[in-house]
Amino acid sequence: MAKQGGARPGSGRKPGSPNKKTAEVLSAVLEEGVTPVEYMLGIMRDEAADAKDRAWAAEKAAPFVHPRPAPVPRTVEFDLPDISSTEGVKQAIAQIAKEVAAGKLAPAEAQSLVSIVNAQKDAITTGEILERLERLEQQKGLSKWQRSAA
Repeated sequence: MAKQGGARPGSGRKPGSPNKKTAEVLSAVLEEGVTPVEYMLGIMRDEAADAKDRAWAAEKAAPFVHPRPAPVPRTVEFDLPDISSTEGVKQAIAQIAKEVAAGKLAPAEAQSLVSIVNAQKDAITTGEILERLERLEQQKGLSKWQRSAA
């Protein structure tokens, strides 16, 4: 029986290509010769125009002419205590808070560092819970097969 309906490989409009209405609007704008950005730049450059209008046009056109640069991540260096124990995790978070208070670390950077330290804390806690569970099961005398079946 032949497949009916649904998408078939290679059919339909290609991803990223404009639909008919969008293509028509775009071609009409290009035929007129003035795009919205060109219009705003024209107002901005018109010395006879009102200063407020020129400032508005400059503000609106700026993102299209001068896009904002991507933020550059910075490397932060300072000493953290050993985070292989829950006590060390507490000390590390306290140290991160001190670095923020001293102005050496931005709050957003501190938040990223605390999330890394918390991931370590979660790993420690999970390991401790598993060890306790295994000890309890051994005390109850459950075999490996009984534990998995329960």
